[in-house]
Amino acid sequence: MMLKYFVYDEYAESVFDIDLAKLYAQGKRLILTDLDNTLVSSDVSLPTPEVLAWLKKVVEMGFTVKIASNNNHERVRIFGERLEIESYGLVLKPLTHKIRSYMKGFTKAQTVFIGDQFLTDVAVAKRCGLYMILVRPVKLAADEDITKFNRKIEKRIIYKLHKKGLPVPPYVDL
Repeated sequence: MMLKYFVYDEYAESVFDIDLAKLYAQGKRLILTDLDNTLVSSDVSLPTPEVLAWLKKVVEMGFTVKIASNNNHERVRIFGERLEIESYGLVLKPLTHKIRSYMKGFTKAQTVFIGDQFLTDVAVAKRCGLYMILVRPVKLAADEDITKFNRKIEKRIIYKLHKKGLPVPPYVDL
C-alpha cells in the first residue's frame, strides 16, 4: 500500500479552526473543499449560517473557494448556488482528472484541499501534489453506506500510518 497518499499535511477540528492567515501567507489562493462531513453533515441540505460566515471571511481574505464532492450533482449544485461558488458533484475522488481541471488558473503550490476522508479527499489531494488539510468529520452517523464502508478501510490505513509513526487524526481510536 502506498501510504504516502494518505499522509495529510495539517489537521483541524473543523474548517472553522483552519489558520487562513497562515495559508494566505504561504501563498495559497485556491481552496478546494469537500462538502459532506467537511462543511456540513451529509444530512444538512443547505449551508449553515456558520458556513456562510466562514465563506464570506475566506473570500474577503482573497481566496477562491470551490466545492469538489463525490455526492450527486443536484445536492452539490443546490449547496453551491446558495454559497454563490463553483461546485462540482460526482468528482470521482480519488481520481485526479477533474480536480486538476478545477485548478485552472492556479498552481499546485497555490492550492489547498480540505476534506474529511482518507480514501477520497486525502488520496486525491496527495495524488495531485496538493497541500491537504484533514478535518474531523462533522457527523459520522450521517455517513451514507458507501462512506461507512470506506471508513472501515480507512481505519486499517490509519492503523498502518500509526505503526509507521506517521500522522493520524486524534479522533480515531487505535
